[in-house]
Amino acid sequence: MEDDNNNDDTQSPNENETFHDSVEGDIIITKHEKQQTTSVAAEMKKKKRKALLDFRLRLEDAIYKRSLVGEKYKSRKNLKEIELWGVPLLPSKGYGKTDVVLKKFLKAKDYNAQNALEMLGNTLMWREDFNIDKLFDENFGGDLENIGCIEGIDTAGHPLCYQCYEVFKDREILRKRLGTKESVNEFLRWRIKLMEGCIRKLDFKPDGCDSVIQIIDVKNIPRPFLNEMVQGSKTYFSILQDHYPGIIYRFVIVNVPMWFFAFYTLNMRLMTRRYKVMYVKPSAITDTLLKFIKPEQLLAQYGGVRRQGGEFSPDEKVTELKLKIYGTESIEIPMTETGMTIYWDLTVTGSEVNYKEEFVPEDEGSYNVLVSKGKQIGRMSSNSFHVTEPGKILITFANPTSKSRKVFYRYKLKPIAPMNAISVTD
Repeated sequence: MEDDNNNDDTQSPNENETFHDSVEGDIIITKHEKQQTTSVAAEMKKKKRKALLDFRLRLEDAIYKRSLVGEKYKSRKNLKEIELWGVPLLPSKGYGKTDVVLKKFLKAKDYNAQNALEMLGNTLMWREDFNIDKLFDENFGGDLENIGCIEGIDTAGHPLCYQCYEVFKDREILRKRLGTKESVNEFLRWRIKLMEGCIRKLDFKPDGCDSVIQIIDVKNIPRPFLNEMVQGSKTYFSILQDHYPGIIYRFVIVNVPMWFFAFYTLNMRLMTRRYKVMYVKPSAITDTLLKFIKPEQLLAQYGGVRRQGGEFSPDEKVTELKLKIYGTESIEIPMTETGMTIYWDLTVTGSEVNYKEEFVPEDEGSYNVLVSKGKQIGRMSSNSFHVTEPGKILITFANPTSKSRKVFYRYKLKPIAPMNAISVTD
């Protein structure tokens, strides 16, 4: 039996009455508003759960009745074993990953189970027609294969897919890759191959990561390339919306010139309206990307310390040093063992920061050794020094600007002599 004394909480407020239940920021949230919000959230959760159960039943039925795909596709697949993105689709198999995939199609169709089922069936048939399974056997040539890479993750675990189109400033490459209908189709297949490569990085676990971030670099790209890319992107974004729902978490477009915004507004806004799109001008790339990507996960060319090759594994952690306005800071690395080689990576947010790397011997009678001296330009610097006597590596930074900066660095020791100190004889 309900207590009559609690009825005040369920009454609607009078026109001039405000219940100061809580404050979020500068906005007063009334009890009535909170109840409404909670009620809407509960109804939405109930709607989603009901839609998922409905979708499971319809999909199970469609698989067993062999009605999920069209007639010409039925003989090619054992539908009970059918998968999408490496995830079994038969709900009764009981995989948690299956629900993660199904929810993507449901969300794309506003939680209409029948529409989501049709979208899933169309996706499976499109994959057959597009020969997705053959993509990784195709060689698209170095000028395309070197444009894109999948390196690192953001702080939430989303794989990072980079596409750098500066190569298209070469008119010969532009003509070769986008000059004919066949070459445009090949470029599209390469983009889908890159997308499929991203998907291989996803685990689709209920508590895992199931979407990717695409970082697109438009530095120095010519307008003719943009015009061609817009035409090709209509097909590309249509494919993403129809057959890769929920796979793209965010697009980040970097090195954006001012004229690009007008171009985007006129040509691409409708295509990207379903996605989160972030535009970053050249001077803000490092600061922006480091807000959601750790330095060891961010490629060196964008201000991180991640690169292929070198002495460090991609995930070795970095240390942060704050560089105050007009300030000077130093990193000291003691070297007590001789015969060791020390390697280090470092990067500074922003430009115009002066630095000096030197070895300071412990023996006061010995001379300091200047390893390098220069000015940071917002990209990673790597260096090494072979230690023949006790001392320390001293790296000094001077910030002549009115903005604070951050230094990210890491180092390691190896009992290896540098190559120029090794003599080779027959």
